[in-house]
Amino acid sequence: MAPVGAPSLALADERNWRASFYVSRWIETDLVELPGNVAGGRLSFRDTSFAGAGLSRVVVPSFALTLPGLNHTFANNRIELEGQILRHFGQQQHWEGVLAVLWRTGNVALPANLTMNFGFGIGLSYAFSEPKVEGVGRVDAHRYLNYLVFETELTHRDLPRSHLVLRLHHRSGVFGLIAPKHAGSNFIGVGLRFDLN
Repeated sequence: MAPVGAPSLALADERNWRASFYVSRWIETDLVELPGNVAGGRLSFRDTSFAGAGLSRVVVPSFALTLPGLNHTFANNRIELEGQILRHFGQQQHWEGVLAVLWRTGNVALPANLTMNFGFGIGLSYAFSEPKVEGVGRVDAHRYLNYLVFETELTHRDLPRSHLVLRLHHRSGVFGLIAPKHAGSNFIGVGLRFDLN
Protein backbone atom coordinates (compact mmCIF):
# COMPACT_ATOMS: atom_id res chain seq x y z
CA MET A 1 0.00 0.00 0.00
CA ALA A 2 1.41 3.39 -0.95
CA PRO A 3 1.81 5.77 1.97
CA VAL A 4 -0.65 8.62 2.26
CA GLY A 5 0.94 11.73 0.77
CA ALA A 6 3.35 9.68 -1.35
CA PRO A 7 5.88 11.59 -3.51
CA SER A 8 3.72 11.28 -6.62
CA LEU A 9 1.09 13.39 -4.83
CA ALA A 10 3.50 15.90 -3.30
CA LEU A 11 4.24 19.31 -4.71
CA ALA A 12 7.42 19.65 -6.71
CA ASP A 13 9.15 21.81 -4.11
CA GLU A 14 8.98 22.42 -0.37
CA ARG A 15 7.01 25.67 -0.81
CA ASN A 16 9.31 27.45 1.63
CA TRP A 17 7.49 30.82 1.66
CA ARG A 18 3.74 31.28 1.17
CA ALA A 19 1.33 34.23 1.47
CA SER A 20 -2.30 33.79 2.50
CA PHE A 21 -5.35 36.06 2.52
CA TYR A 22 -8.37 35.21 4.69
CA VAL A 23 -11.92 36.30 5.45
CA SER A 24 -13.77 34.69 8.36
CA ARG A 25 -17.03 35.04 10.31
CA TRP A 26 -17.82 34.41 13.98
CA ILE A 27 -19.67 31.15 14.70
CA GLU A 28 -21.71 30.76 17.89
CA THR A 29 -20.30 27.50 19.28
CA ASP A 30 -17.66 26.17 21.62
CA LEU A 31 -14.86 24.28 19.92
CA VAL A 32 -15.71 20.92 21.49
CA GLU A 33 -19.36 21.29 20.43
CA LEU A 34 -18.56 22.32 16.86
CA PRO A 35 -18.63 18.85 15.18
CA GLY A 36 -22.02 18.03 16.72
CA ASN A 37 -23.44 21.45 15.80
CA VAL A 38 -22.24 21.07 12.21
CA ALA A 39 -23.65 17.54 11.91
CA GLY A 40 -26.97 18.64 13.41
CA GLY A 41 -27.26 21.81 11.31
CA ARG A 42 -27.21 23.98 14.43
CA LEU A 43 -24.56 26.52 13.43
CA SER A 44 -25.39 30.18 13.92
CA PHE A 45 -23.34 33.27 13.18
CA ARG A 46 -22.76 36.66 14.76
CA ASP A 47 -22.29 39.96 12.93
CA THR A 48 -18.55 40.12 13.44
CA SER A 49 -15.89 39.09 10.96
CA PHE A 50 -12.25 39.60 10.11
CA ALA A 51 -10.07 39.93 7.04
CA GLY A 52 -6.34 39.57 7.02
CA ALA A 53 -3.12 38.21 5.63
CA GLY A 54 -0.55 35.68 6.70
CA LEU A 55 3.02 34.78 5.80
CA SER A 56 4.30 31.25 6.42
CA ARG A 57 7.55 29.38 6.04
CA VAL A 58 8.39 25.67 6.09
CA VAL A 59 10.89 25.11 8.91
CA VAL A 60 10.95 21.28 8.85
CA PRO A 61 10.76 19.95 5.28
CA SER A 62 9.17 16.72 4.15
CA PHE A 63 9.26 13.90 6.71
CA ALA A 64 7.41 10.61 7.18
CA LEU A 65 5.26 9.70 10.15
CA THR A 66 4.51 6.05 10.99
CA LEU A 67 1.69 5.31 13.40
CA PRO A 68 2.77 3.04 16.28
CA GLY A 69 1.41 -0.50 16.00
CA LEU A 70 0.19 0.03 12.44
CA ASN A 71 1.86 -0.80 9.15
CA HIS A 72 1.03 2.62 7.72
CA THR A 73 3.15 5.67 6.95
CA PHE A 74 2.05 9.24 6.30
CA ALA A 75 4.62 10.80 3.95
CA ASN A 76 5.55 14.40 3.10
CA ASN A 77 4.49 16.01 6.36
CA ARG A 78 5.84 19.49 7.06
CA ILE A 79 6.23 21.82 10.01
CA GLU A 80 5.54 25.50 9.26
CA LEU A 81 5.67 28.81 11.09
CA GLU A 82 2.95 31.34 10.30
CA GLY A 83 2.38 34.95 11.28
CA GLN A 84 -0.91 36.75 10.63
CA ILE A 85 -2.29 40.27 10.93
CA LEU A 86 -6.09 40.50 11.02
CA ARG A 87 -8.62 43.34 11.09
CA HIS A 88 -11.91 42.65 12.88
CA PHE A 89 -15.07 44.50 11.82
CA GLY A 90 -18.77 44.41 12.65
CA GLN A 91 -19.69 44.15 16.33
CA GLN A 92 -16.04 44.28 17.36
CA GLN A 93 -13.37 46.35 15.64
CA HIS A 94 -9.74 45.77 16.48
CA TRP A 95 -6.48 44.44 15.07
CA GLU A 96 -5.23 40.95 15.94
CA GLY A 97 -1.78 39.43 15.55
CA VAL A 98 -1.09 35.69 15.50
CA LEU A 99 2.09 33.60 15.61
CA ALA A 100 1.71 29.82 15.28
CA VAL A 101 3.49 26.59 14.43
CA LEU A 102 1.60 24.21 12.11
CA TRP A 103 1.85 20.57 11.19
CA ARG A 104 0.77 19.93 7.59
CA THR A 105 0.05 16.52 6.13
CA GLY A 106 1.13 15.32 2.72
CA ASN A 107 -1.27 15.71 -0.19
CA VAL A 108 -4.01 13.21 -0.92
CA ALA A 109 -5.38 12.81 -4.45
CA LEU A 110 -9.03 13.66 -5.09
CA PRO A 111 -11.19 13.43 -8.23
CA ALA A 112 -11.19 16.26 -10.80
CA ASN A 113 -7.39 16.75 -10.64
CA LEU A 114 -7.51 18.06 -7.08
CA THR A 115 -5.28 17.35 -4.11
CA MET A 116 -6.01 18.02 -0.46
CA ASN A 117 -3.99 18.29 2.73
CA PHE A 118 -4.78 19.14 6.33
CA GLY A 119 -3.12 21.53 8.74
CA PHE A 120 -3.27 21.88 12.50
CA GLY A 121 -1.54 24.67 14.40
CA ILE A 122 -1.09 26.11 17.86
CA GLY A 123 0.29 29.44 18.93
CA LEU A 124 -0.45 32.82 20.46
CA SER A 125 -3.06 35.43 19.57
CA TYR A 126 -2.95 39.05 20.69
CA ALA A 127 -5.75 41.59 20.24
CA PHE A 128 -4.28 45.10 19.99
CA SER A 129 -7.37 46.50 21.74
CA GLU A 130 -10.00 44.82 23.91
CA PRO A 131 -12.40 42.61 21.91
CA LYS A 132 -15.98 43.85 22.37
CA VAL A 133 -17.78 40.53 21.82
CA GLU A 134 -15.57 37.80 23.29
CA GLY A 135 -16.89 36.72 26.68
CA VAL A 136 -19.70 39.31 26.76
CA GLY A 137 -22.11 38.57 29.60
CA ARG A 138 -19.94 35.79 30.98
CA VAL A 139 -16.30 36.85 31.54
CA ASP A 140 -14.05 39.83 30.83
CA ALA A 141 -12.41 39.96 27.42
CA HIS A 142 -8.71 39.10 27.25
CA ARG A 143 -6.32 40.51 24.70
CA TYR A 144 -3.78 37.67 24.91
CA LEU A 145 -5.11 34.13 24.33
CA ASN A 146 -4.07 30.73 23.05
CA TYR A 147 -4.61 30.16 19.32
CA LEU A 148 -5.57 26.99 17.46
CA VAL A 149 -6.09 26.56 13.73
CA PHE A 150 -7.59 23.69 11.75
CA GLU A 151 -7.54 23.91 7.96
CA THR A 152 -7.97 22.07 4.71
CA GLU A 153 -5.94 23.17 1.67
CA LEU A 154 -7.18 22.31 -1.84
CA THR A 155 -5.05 22.55 -4.98
CA HIS A 156 -5.83 21.97 -8.65
CA ARG A 157 -3.24 20.27 -10.84
CA ASP A 158 -3.27 23.16 -13.34
CA LEU A 159 -2.60 25.75 -10.59
CA PRO A 160 -0.03 23.99 -8.38
CA ARG A 161 1.15 27.18 -6.66
CA SER A 162 -2.30 28.53 -5.76
CA HIS A 163 -4.52 27.03 -3.07
CA LEU A 164 -8.02 27.36 -1.66
CA VAL A 165 -8.03 27.20 2.14
CA LEU A 166 -10.94 26.38 4.46
CA ARG A 167 -10.03 27.35 8.02
CA LEU A 168 -11.22 27.40 11.62
CA HIS A 169 -9.65 30.19 13.73
CA HIS A 170 -9.93 29.56 17.49
CA ARG A 171 -8.95 31.80 20.44
CA SER A 172 -9.32 30.54 24.00
CA GLY A 173 -8.01 30.44 27.55
CA VAL A 174 -7.28 26.69 27.29
CA PHE A 175 -10.10 25.60 29.64
CA GLY A 176 -9.16 28.24 32.20
CA LEU A 177 -5.38 27.70 32.08
CA ILE A 178 -4.43 31.19 30.85
CA ALA A 179 -7.85 32.93 30.89
CA PRO A 180 -11.36 32.08 32.13
CA LYS A 181 -13.48 29.66 30.17
CA HIS A 182 -15.63 31.44 27.53
CA ALA A 183 -12.92 34.12 27.04
CA GLY A 184 -12.48 33.37 23.38
CA SER A 185 -14.03 32.93 19.96
CA ASN A 186 -14.37 30.72 16.91
CA PHE A 187 -14.32 31.97 13.33
CA ILE A 188 -14.86 29.90 10.21
CA GLY A 189 -13.55 31.19 6.91
CA VAL A 190 -11.99 30.81 3.53
CA GLY A 191 -8.77 32.04 2.03
CA LEU A 192 -6.40 32.00 -0.92
CA ARG A 193 -2.77 30.98 -0.56
CA PHE A 194 0.09 31.50 -2.99
CA ASP A 195 3.54 29.90 -3.05
CA LEU A 196 6.20 32.58 -3.24
CA ASN A 197 9.34 30.53 -3.97
